[in-house]
Amino acid sequence: MATQLDFPPAHVDPARAGHCALFDRKIVYESPYETIIPQIHEGPAVFYADNISFQQPGWVVRRHEDLKKIYNDAENFHKSGNTGFARLIGEDWSIIPTELDPPVHTGFRQALNPIFSPSKMMQLDEMVRTRARHFIDKFKDKGSCEFVADFAINFPISIFLDLIGLPQERTAQFLDWENKLLHGTDLDARISSVHAVKNLLLETIADRKKRPGDDLISKTLALEVDGRKWTDDEVFGHCFNLYIGGLDTVTSNMSLHFQHLATHPEDQARMRDNSFSQNVVAIEELLRAYAAVSTNRICSKPYEIDGQTMMPGDYVIMSTPLAGRDPEAYDAPNEVRLGRKPTHVTLGHGIHRCLGQHLARRELQTAIEEFLKAIPRFSIEPGFKTPFFLGNVIHVPVLPLTWN
Repeated sequence: MATQLDFPPAHVDPARAGHCALFDRKIVYESPYETIIPQIHEGPAVFYADNISFQQPGWVVRRHEDLKKIYNDAENFHKSGNTGFARLIGEDWSIIPTELDPPVHTGFRQALNPIFSPSKMMQLDEMVRTRARHFIDKFKDKGSCEFVADFAINFPISIFLDLIGLPQERTAQFLDWENKLLHGTDLDARISSVHAVKNLLLETIADRKKRPGDDLISKTLALEVDGRKWTDDEVFGHCFNLYIGGLDTVTSNMSLHFQHLATHPEDQARMRDNSFSQNVVAIEELLRAYAAVSTNRICSKPYEIDGQTMMPGDYVIMSTPLAGRDPEAYDAPNEVRLGRKPTHVTLGHGIHRCLGQHLARRELQTAIEEFLKAIPRFSIEPGFKTPFFLGNVIHVPVLPLTWN
């Protein structure tokens, strides 16, 4: 329970208010998918927590169906300003399309969708596959790797940096800013990182105006909305979205998926024997079972769930890790059944479904396929206790794998 005198607010039932360990922003040595998340599902459908995002209090909604309703409800919930990054540095630009609401969101999303379409991402297949093999070749004959540092970070981020046209040699600096933005607790470090990312992107945008190429920033500069070109602030807002999305999410998902395969040899063996189409289905089950990301919505009008009334200005955490393990939505939700064919909200839902979902799926599928081709049966280094980072993006920061 928070100690602030104003917690919980007057409209919140004190019996439904407290602390939620899932968003503690710290390392634990037990899988939250086996402990914290099942425990939350034993409780009420909605409750109020003091720490949903960087100590921001708000509502935790645990049921898959309730999250879907909120995703689809632009009248009662909005996204404008929900990340708080601009507010951190005293500004008011929007991350595009993440912080836009209809009807403004519609035009920008329509402009962006063709760039990230399944067919466009299919054209990247050979590049994605070649890049995966490049990193795997560096350690495949060594008998071991530190999977996160050697592959889960380098593989998707190298693809992203190529797509956006940023230099690969600055990867460490970009990751440092990203880590402080999304996972850090030091306010001054987060503020300085927002400034640093903004300066980097503005410099890059200015360069692309002079020397356009085939990268995503150059393509954004050519887009139109409502019959006009995007403003400089709008181009920057989208580039910021690419930055925070491109450097983290796939890495986090990959760390969780490979942790599962390393500790469940029967599933690893099955994916080795599966056809490509069977593994496409299997990855959807891994996405359901190990959803990583929780984002925010802000209540616009009084709204009731399970007898609790959310009020305008209240924050709501859209926790896909909770939705993916909801016992009211899935039979035996804590069992990973690779043939399940689940529908899930891991990559969002409705109009705010992840813009980069098709690239993310391609990277995850390729990573598992190429890794299993090159590496024999692997497991976690004996005696190693796997760390899990709790927060708005759950991930495994270190994962030493060994094989014979």
